[in-house]
Amino acid sequence: DVEAHTQIVVSPEDDIELRRIRITNRSRAARTIEVTSYAEVVLSSGIADSLHPAFGNLFVQTEVLSDRDSILATRRARTGEDPQRWMMHLLALHGGESQRTSFETDRLRFLGRNNGIGSAAAAHSADDLSGTCGSVLDPIVSIRQRVLRCSIAF
Repeated sequence: DVEAHTQIVVSPEDDIELRRIRITNRSRAARTIEVTSYAEVVLSSGIADSLHPAFGNLFVQTEVLSDRDSILATRRARTGEDPQRWMMHLLALHGGESQRTSFETDRLRFLGRNNGIGSAAAAHSADDLSGTCGSVLDPIVSIRQRVLRCSIAF
């Protein structure tokens, strides 16, 4: 009795991807719905990331903006000629009542030891995400939000 509908839009003019997930509880029972996002951070060219992904990750810094339900990631410049690169991951709630929001930027903490994205430890845990941010070895962006009524977009 829970219905989910996803829309994905990628702008041809800007480097932006929008995902809207509409969740509707059609049952008579009150439900708490939990949504957890996950994206890997790549703030370098595609070829640079393919050749040396671990090295590129060393220059990524993350910051949790809890008052805005978002995570900001930036790549520290190695030289004065490197372009400044930014990424923002945001979860915006519409038409629902939020119980709490938690954040994660460390891939190992999210996945757990020897797990892949299909068996992530965070997906099987009712606990809040750790809130880790700053310089991590393998950066990701993940936001978990628990809502009482179901109609959310991120």
